[in-house]
Amino acid sequence: MNSLQQKVQTLIDVRLLQTEPQHFAAVAQWHHQECERQGLTSTLPLRQQRLLLHVQQDHIPKTFIAMREGHLLGCVSLVNYTYRSSERMPKVSSPSPVWLTNLFVLSHLREQGIGNTLIDAAKNYATELGLTELWLSATDFTDYYQKRGWEIVRRTRLGGRQVNVMRVGL
Repeated sequence: MNSLQQKVQTLIDVRLLQTEPQHFAAVAQWHHQECERQGLTSTLPLRQQRLLLHVQQDHIPKTFIAMREGHLLGCVSLVNYTYRSSERMPKVSSPSPVWLTNLFVLSHLREQGIGNTLIDAAKNYATELGLTELWLSATDFTDYYQKRGWEIVRRTRLGGRQVNVMRVGL
């Protein structure tokens, strides 16, 4: 990590979205835009409905937001779901695996350590819950995750797209 990344990380405040409800609309919009970018069917009302679960419950799903001086920089979520075609998915040690999803950083702020800070916060939260692993599916940025210790467990198709199913131990 270079000195700029260290400086940026020290200025970043990561919080649960539920503690900063004024950022709900922006995060829902980001989720919607990323779904569309990946070719997934999405509507903003659907993203808002699903994101509500992240702020109304005391357990997963949860969304973390990164802020600096009150400005929203990015987000990441932890969700608990299984794919409908579970026979094609790898066996996981938990009957209800937790997935890292919706990692987003504003494009002009990327490559400054904000994504790493968000992922670390999510991993720390998962560890506090007693989890021993996290999962993710990546169509893009597989190298990014591999450099951070995630391993490709399986390549499969989901929603008509080729994805890498990845895992990291906690």
